Amino acid sequence: MKKWLILAWLLIPVALVSYHFGPGQAAFAYRQAQTHLVDAQKLERDGHFDKAIDRYGETLAALPESDEPPPDLVLRRDQLRLAQIRARFQLGRLAETLDSLNVLIADIERDHGANSALAADARDLLGRVHFQAMVALRLESAEEAVWKKHWELARQNFRYLSEHTTGRRNGLDRRNLEAVIKSFNLPPETFAAPAGGATTTAGLATTKPPPPNAAAAGGGPPTKADARPRPEAPPNKKPPPPDEFDLGS
Repeated sequence: MKKWLILAWLLIPVALVSYHFGPGQAAFAYRQAQTHLVDAQKLERDGHFDKAIDRYGETLAALPESDEPPPDLVLRRDQLRLAQIRARFQLGRLAETLDSLNVLIADIERDHGANSALAADARDLLGRVHFQAMVALRLESAEEAVWKKHWELARQNFRYLSEHTTGRRNGLDRRNLEAVIKSFNLPPETFAAPAGGATTTAGLATTKPPPPNAAAAGGGPPTKADARPRPEAPPNKKPPPPDEFDLGS
């Protein structure tokens, strides 16, 4: 009996070392990531978006590495990437935000599905960024063909969401779609300048279509602007505001 006790005592350090270099490392990594995440969210709430972006990056870096990460780890990473992009949008970096967001949406639709909750969140942000790009370009008196591309991509994203989401989320998506459509005929002076005036329109003249993954699988908004003819207004008369069935039904 005494020999068994001695053997068990001697094996305790081995078990501790095994845990430390196995599950213990992953648990420690998750604790570190959670600490960084709480800090990042507080910085974002307080309006310190630059610091929040950095802290979200630290959160991503703290997550455990794996050659074949489990689905929950992939989901956490993509949620953090979206949070980091959202903070970047708050700084008015529209072109940079659009580039990062299109890459992320392609990854989300591949790994989680085009109709996943995370895909809906990402497409909602994509629609908002395109809408804000349209507003910023119109306030700068950009060419109509340039701001129209962003208006159309905002409409496409919110239309897709309004047709594929349910519950309260669907009500919000429909209201966003309606707001985008009604904005088409509003004069530029109707739009308020972004708070802080930090929005930059550099790089917005060239637009990228939405990621093709969902569209190829039968989902997602179209990757090209709707080319169907629209009725022209009589001379010196503004056309009536189109409804969602006129624009893209």
